[in-house]
Amino acid sequence: MTVVDGHLATLLRQRGLHLTQERSDAAEIVYVCLEDGLPGGYPIGYALPSRAGTWFAYARARPGRIFACDQVGSGLFSVESAVHAVLRHAYYGDVLQAMELATGSTTVYLADLPRRHLARLTALLGPDGLTRLGSGRIRLTAAAVAYLRGLPERFGCQVDHEDRIWLAGEQHPLVRESRSRGETFTARRTPASRSA
Repeated sequence: MTVVDGHLATLLRQRGLHLTQERSDAAEIVYVCLEDGLPGGYPIGYALPSRAGTWFAYARARPGRIFACDQVGSGLFSVESAVHAVLRHAYYGDVLQAMELATGSTTVYLADLPRRHLARLTALLGPDGLTRLGSGRIRLTAAAVAYLRGLPERFGCQVDHEDRIWLAGEQHPLVRESRSRGETFTARRTPASRSA
């Protein structure tokens, strides 16, 4: 399906998403799908027209619910606005994480974050995938980064297509490091900053 809105088309491409359309006698449904290597992709939400000429938006908004979607918008005036609503609410980080784990990747990412963001990031990721190295420096596994790429915009924490982590509207670059299998990292000691 072709999307007229250039910003939306770019956003879908950057997130590894695409639209598919299904028509029947009853309705035209526009699915937002994750490119997972299978034909058609993995649906993370859809837009459905109403009889009044407006659109409804449904998204996979709760983790662990495989194909269940919740209504996240109604009375929307275009299919583009309905797809934007899906993108704001769709939760598919668990799917991206599972896909990344299946690859066996040993890639890690380093980032320097203000300490005020570390507790929130740790709460989102849990103990797996994040290592605190001290002085605001963290190491994230590729699976953790994949998970963060699929969080809804409303969470205020996401990794974008340029390997930047966004926390509370602030961007912080991720530095990608590859390692060979079996190689381990040791935390480098960095002197604590001196603040009066």
